[in-house]
Amino acid sequence: MIASIIDNSSIIKNISLCKDVNTTIECLRLCNILIFRKKEFLHIKGGSLTSPKSILNCKNSGSTVRMLLGLLCGQKIAARFNGDNSLRSRPMNRIISPLKNMGIQIKSNNKKLPIMISPKQIKSTDYLEQTTSAQVKSAILFAALGSNDYSSVAFNKYTRDHTEKIMASLGFNVRINNNIKIKRSFINKGFTLTVPGDISNAANIIAAAILIPGSNVTIKNILYNKTRLGFIEVLSKMGAKIKISNISKEKNGEKTCDINALHSKNLKSIDLSGDTIIGMIDEIPIFCIVAVFADGISTIRDAKELRVKESDRILAIYENLKKMNADICQTDDGLIIKGGNKLHYTSIKHYNDHRIAMSFEVLRLILGYEISGEYKDIIRISFPEFYEIFNRLLQ
Repeated sequence: MIASIIDNSSIIKNISLCKDVNTTIECLRLCNILIFRKKEFLHIKGGSLTSPKSILNCKNSGSTVRMLLGLLCGQKIAARFNGDNSLRSRPMNRIISPLKNMGIQIKSNNKKLPIMISPKQIKSTDYLEQTTSAQVKSAILFAALGSNDYSSVAFNKYTRDHTEKIMASLGFNVRINNNIKIKRSFINKGFTLTVPGDISNAANIIAAAILIPGSNVTIKNILYNKTRLGFIEVLSKMGAKIKISNISKEKNGEKTCDINALHSKNLKSIDLSGDTIIGMIDEIPIFCIVAVFADGISTIRDAKELRVKESDRILAIYENLKKMNADICQTDDGLIIKGGNKLHYTSIKHYNDHRIAMSFEVLRLILGYEISGEYKDIIRISFPEFYEIFNRLLQ
């Protein structure tokens, strides 16, 4: 998305081939951005966004629709957005409301998709709510690029910060402090960026490694960012044998590292709430798989956000683990898990949610079953190499 508004060519290496990324590429192409996929990188010719003639189908990707809404509003692009049944059921008002406050004309289906935006002069904004959503924050930052005056965006310090960091590294008019100030920027120098490994995907491998006897796995060139290391910090507090090494120098606003995970006995339970949840919101499903093997009672609070993800993840985790004989209760905003029950694997209901499908495939392995391979299409949304990597590790 950032490359699309730079009036030059950019190269992005090591980019995922997952469905969500491909969905974003398809939408940008409909907006007149030239994107060429080579074997090992993407070549993006930016700076020529136009209003798409057809509806932008964001499919299952909440990241695509929320951030692209802000991006296109900031560039005065008229567009219509839609998605699959899951995405159409997800609330969009936390994006719609701040964009409307910036003077943008938006029509929606009762604050949900489909959504239509019309070109409008952007007003600067002072967004005072300390959002915990990186998608909300990024959408407002993108929209604010349409104003000559600085906008100010408040945020919780544990919220993911990739958008503003790469913008700052590329010379956008952005100042990052206790809030973020940003205004119209004209960038005509392209960039070359190598995307670090994704900690949310790596979390599945790490969880399997600490729970399967004899495991010793090192994952190289993973993103090293304090807003994304919550899962690793929590596992370490539980007694997991995890080591971070080879922290790189910062490049394009980010660092990388290597993570080693060893089979770990006698894991302790833990209580999660508040800022800790923000730092590992996508890793909660795989954390719950770890928690059922820990000694004691683990609690998850302040995680109501999980109710409005690709599925109601609290319900999906509860139903599937309960059916397998886990000692688990659901609450309005989380889960209570008592570890130690002997689980028996049975069929699961994945609710077409990639993180639920991945987490319970990892559980199959932990319980001594072969990985099923039956959820390829769902898991491809975020981690198309999932089965290939696990099959290689199991050889």
